[in-house]
Amino acid sequence: MREFLKAKRGFSQVVAALILMLIAVATGVVVYGYIMGWIGGATGSAGGQRGQLQFDSIYATASDDVIKIYLRNTGSKDLTLYDGVYIQGAKYTNTTSFGTTPLTVGNVLYLEIDTTGTLDLQAAYNYEVTVTCTDGTKASQSVEAK
Repeated sequence: MREFLKAKRGFSQVVAALILMLIAVATGVVVYGYIMGWIGGATGSAGGQRGQLQFDSIYATASDDVIKIYLRNTGSKDLTLYDGVYIQGAKYTNTTSFGTTPLTVGNVLYLEIDTTGTLDLQAAYNYEVTVTCTDGTKASQSVEAK
């Protein structure tokens, strides 16, 4: 039994050094990623703020070809909407007048899109609705016509 225990050999010094170097490099990469993420978040400027939109409610009625949208600004800056809303990739004009008034942070905006004559909404079909802002912020959601 003693001969068996004496015959066991461990890692060579070269293999052990390589393993230690790999562990050190991996730890350095993890620490670098954490620190850069923390510094990037701590030094964010006002110019780096992002807009964010959320659909509070969206409803499409097939009987009168109208899509009604309640849109909330959930980002960290005021947003100005483009004059149109995209439905299935085609631009439609909003029938409610909001002009160039910005959608302030936390507030809700009501939009109503009449598709009569251009897109006849059909009950039980889904339509992709996209709202865009002048700074590139956009929100998309699918709605089923009722």
